[in-house]
Amino acid sequence: MTALQIANDNLDTAKRQQILDGARRCFLAQGFDGTSMNEIVKAAGVSKGTVYAYFSSKEKLFEALVFQDRRQQAERAVVIGDESRPIEQVLHDLAFRMATMFKTPDTVAYVRLVVAVADKFPDIGRAFYEAGPDYANKIIAAYLKRKMDDGTLRQDDPRLSAMQFCEVVQCGLLKPRLFAAESIAGSFEVERVIESGLALFLGGMKLQN
Repeated sequence: MTALQIANDNLDTAKRQQILDGARRCFLAQGFDGTSMNEIVKAAGVSKGTVYAYFSSKEKLFEALVFQDRRQQAERAVVIGDESRPIEQVLHDLAFRMATMFKTPDTVAYVRLVVAVADKFPDIGRAFYEAGPDYANKIIAAYLKRKMDDGTLRQDDPRLSAMQFCEVVQCGLLKPRLFAAESIAGSFEVERVIESGLALFLGGMKLQN
């Protein structure tokens, strides 16, 4: 690849990101239905032709944005780290990052946005799920499988176990916020949710002594 081709590729990537950044501001402020392509064009500071050169429709633009943002968020939160540590410490640190992520306004806003359009545009729903929850489940399941194989945990379905882990560490943190029940969500401290959830999860997995 020539220097000119590399420069053009970098320019294309930067322009695409510029569009996505503008679209993000619009979607989070006005929702999917309330956002027009004209507003995205204005927010991104590009021409309408440039937007359509990268994304064929508002739906495809939103799908790309959802996948990118959710994947980046998941990659930051779902990190196993040093596996020589006790499993309680590994899962605690993982749970803390995930639980903190669940509390952010952008996470809540994205979930609301996606749920609102997923029935009409299932590709958007799948993009969100594959980039976030499914990505997390695969990483955690692989770790749990290694712990099952070395005798730390009892043998079970690692994928199902990973999904159950994700549920208990967000218990009381995400769903109340989705339904604007902040008073309920605010009554649970992250550390309390994590400690209780890990005790429940690891008790069910029957840690071997």
